[in-house]
Amino acid sequence: MENLQFYLKPLFEYWYYSLISGVFLLFAAKFVEKIAIAVLGFLLGINMIFPVVVEKVPQLNEVLSNYYQIAMIVVGIITAAILYALYKSITFIFGFGIVGILGYYLTDIVLKYLNLNANNPTYIAIGTGLVFGILGGIVTYKKSSEVIGILSVLIGAGTLAVVAMKFISHGDLTTPLYSSVFLVIFLLLVVIGFVVNFRKKKE
Repeated sequence: MENLQFYLKPLFEYWYYSLISGVFLLFAAKFVEKIAIAVLGFLLGINMIFPVVVEKVPQLNEVLSNYYQIAMIVVGIITAAILYALYKSITFIFGFGIVGILGYYLTDIVLKYLNLNANNPTYIAIGTGLVFGILGGIVTYKKSSEVIGILSVLIGAGTLAVVAMKFISHGDLTTPLYSSVFLVIFLLLVVIGFVVNFRKKKE
């Protein structure tokens, strides 16, 4: 939980950036795929990459003491530019990672459940995971718009839910009550996001 609070701290302190990004991702990402990837990169940069760099290199705290927010934004912009340039590759990597991991664990479970005395079962699970991962990557690559739309809705909803909790609980997500409130807000926003982005237009 402490690690979670560490990553959420920039989001709470500079909530206005996350608010704007979250609203965009939740309501418009499906319609502007490339910009959505850039916004996702910006959020990744300011909320994860920059805090980790500052934590791993404590000397930066002193150097950036008067320019912390500027440095954070610069890292966010750089990350956004990188993901924008590689947006097609990102969808393949996303599909490869998710489907590959699922393929690995499902194969491992099947081998153990059937009690098969296979040679090197770990290598079999890894090999199966790689095959599934490649297939999953190809599918997500071809369906990049839908994949990025779904990912954007989920991240946008999560971001806005966290921003809302800043004002509801002053950033406290540790108690069962506030965790439940966060979950309700998140799920409500997810539903709204999917309705706005994926509803079928009437002919």
